[in-house]
Amino acid sequence: MIGATFPALYGLLGYPLGHTLSPPMHQAALAALGLPGTYEALPVPADRLAGAMAGVRAWRLPGLSVTIPHKVAVMAYLDEVTPLAQRIGAVNTIYWDGDKLCGDNTDYAGFRACLPPGTVAGQAVTVLGAGGAARAAVLALADEGAARVHLVARRQAAAEALRDQLLPGEQAGAIVPFEDLPELQRILAESRLVVNATPLGMHGKTAPLPGDALAALPADAHVMDMIYAPAETPLMAAARARGLAVSNGAEMLLHQAAFAFERWTGAQAPLAAMREALHAGLAEVDETRRTP
Repeated sequence: MIGATFPALYGLLGYPLGHTLSPPMHQAALAALGLPGTYEALPVPADRLAGAMAGVRAWRLPGLSVTIPHKVAVMAYLDEVTPLAQRIGAVNTIYWDGDKLCGDNTDYAGFRACLPPGTVAGQAVTVLGAGGAARAAVLALADEGAARVHLVARRQAAAEALRDQLLPGEQAGAIVPFEDLPELQRILAESRLVVNATPLGMHGKTAPLPGDALAALPADAHVMDMIYAPAETPLMAAARARGLAVSNGAEMLLHQAAFAFERWTGAQAPLAAMREALHAGLAEVDETRRTP
């Protein structure tokens, strides 16, 4: 068992993992509190997830983060899933409760912790995407009292399932394809907040929304991209050029990591140390991108 003769091993399950800044954040947290252990990126292709989870049990790894593409599939390998993660339909944190291997979703709390004030309660909002990240965001927006949550998605069936499961009654907004510009403009014209929960913009210069759609947003709208690297995504740059307020996913990443750390260790997460490590990592990523 890890921990009997070796330092505890924490890690991030996903594939690929070249962009992750979770290891420096969690390593800084462990160091700040003087806790033994290391946190490593653990790239696991989808066809090897079963073997990886068997290893988690065999070595009793004390805590894991989970990212794309495993947030849904990993639930089949757990003994229990929290009611919140069940509602969202995705797990991003694995921990032990006695001899039970359990799953939770801290994306929800991390997202709620960094919502721009005044943009959700009683307001219409738009979420781009219908995957695991979008599900956590939609549930958080519904619980924060959004008047309507519109969904923009390429997968109609996934978006309909998300709306039917998580958006009760009048909170259920429209479902709009990315290519339907008139409908995009219609829903964005009433939205105080736009949340990008897709990976579009993480690589290259592609924004999930065309400029003609962004032009429909009210002047006091906020555009929040859940991507954290690059620090300014194409969507954020286009919104900023329109004079809109923008934010990236760095603070969400920080807070969801802090909630996961507390699950694993029972100690209060050292946010200052984690934020410093995160910002240093982001600066390094941006410098690498600028280097020819």
